[in-house]
Amino acid sequence: MMFITEECINCAACLDECENDAIYNAGEDYVLSGESKTALSDEHTYIVPELCNDCKSCLDVCAVDAIVEK
Repeated sequence: MMFITEECINCAACLDECENDAIYNAGEDYVLSGESKTALSDEHTYIVPELCNDCKSCLDVCAVDAIVEK
């Protein structure tokens, strides 16, 4: 599972790279199985684990290496 750490600078490069639309801006609610869910982080960009397929494409575009495998 991929995880975005507190080192994230909210540049949003990973949002465009994610093929599964599993990455959201800080404070942005997300939709899972047709249900709207509260943002997982109000501080930085975040990955919804249930939507991530661990393709790791976000790792290559992260400017500050804030994305890690958990």
